[in-house]
Order: sequence, then structure tokens, then C-alpha cells
Amino acid sequence: MKIVLLGRPGAGKGTQGKRISETFNVPLLVMREILEAEIERGGDLGERIRGYMLEGKLVPDEIIFEVLRRELSSRDSFILDGFPRTIRQAEWLDKVLSSDGGLTAALYLEVDEINVLRRIMGRLRCKWCGRYYNVFFDPPEDIRRCECGGPLYQREDDRYEVIKKRLDVFNEETAPIIEYYERQGKLVRVDANENDIDAVWRRVKEAVEALTSHQ
Repeated sequence: MKIVLLGRPGAGKGTQGKRISETFNVPLLVMREILEAEIERGGDLGERIRGYMLEGKLVPDEIIFEVLRRELSSRDSFILDGFPRTIRQAEWLDKVLSSDGGLTAALYLEVDEINVLRRIMGRLRCKWCGRYYNVFFDPPEDIRRCECGGPLYQREDDRYEVIKKRLDVFNEETAPIIEYYERQGKLVRVDANENDIDAVWRRVKEAVEALTSHQ
């Protein structure tokens, strides 16, 4: 089983990806973590990646391809989160997997933008214990304090300006991938608008079970 996870920021890809991995015993490959591991490994490639990240620049496709090709070469199955982000990357992945049965499916967690904004902008974190609340869905009794007594705050990357920029990037670069996989008949849509993680998981699990039954 070879699956890529797609969805807007805040769609729950990380949470649902972990559950798929644990339930179906399939490795979860998170592109960000793969790059960070390459940096930790050291060497010329890791230093080049570190340099781009420190400058706030995107790591070039050629470097990502080199790192990911090595990672995928030892995998018979995987769930890929954070890649592909562009049509060029999707085409590259198809080419790499063409000799090994190709991609099984692109699992798209559908969430409306308004729900994304509520999920991310509504988050408050405790400075002491690290617990998260959400002012819309799971509000604290005191908007200023956690149950442990610690002060609550909003992370800088949870601000509207940051989220809007991430959504704009998704709409411009990643959204076309949805059409790309739909044309191939490989897109599987899952409604992830509910804020009940378990309810979304039941839909995701059902979708993945259907995929495995057809393999």
C-alpha cells in the first residue's frame, strides 16, 4: 500500500496518518522529518538542506528528490505526508513508483477553509504543561489560565496572517494535485470537517480498508 495524504493545513493529516500507520502497520513518512533526519545525519547534503532552512528558503526539488528516492527505495509500503506539494513533485513520484506498481491512492482530507481558521486560530497553549485548548471547540474555563494554573497563549504561527499565507500556498500550488490524482482515478475523498477526531478516523479507516481489499 502506497498512499499520499493531502489536505489543507489543519485538516488532521498528522493525526490520521499516525492512526493509519499504527492500525495497518504501514510506515508513516513525514517529509519535514525526513529532511530533519538528513540534517542530523550530517554530510554535504544535510548541510545544504540546513542552509536553505536557515535562510527561510524552500529546499529545491532536486535535493528533495535525492533524499526521498533513497528513502522510498527501501519501502514496500508507506504513507507519505508533506509530499507531493506541486504537480512537478507528483509527476516525479509517479515516475519513481512506475516500476513498482505505482501509487495506490491519494487520500484527501477535505476541510472547509472556515473550519481550518477556527481550528488553528482558536488554539491556545499552556506555557507550563503544554496542553492545547480551542476557544471554539474545547474552551478553558478561564480564557487566561490552564487547569494547571499556567498562562495560556497563542503561538505566533497560529495567527491569521500566517495561516492565510499557508492557505494561499495550498490553493496555488497543492490544490491542482487534487485534480491531477482525480484524473488518474486515484483520489479518495474523506470528509474531515467534523471536529470529532474519532468520527473522522472511522471514515479514514473505512476508506483505507476499501483500498486494501482491492489490492
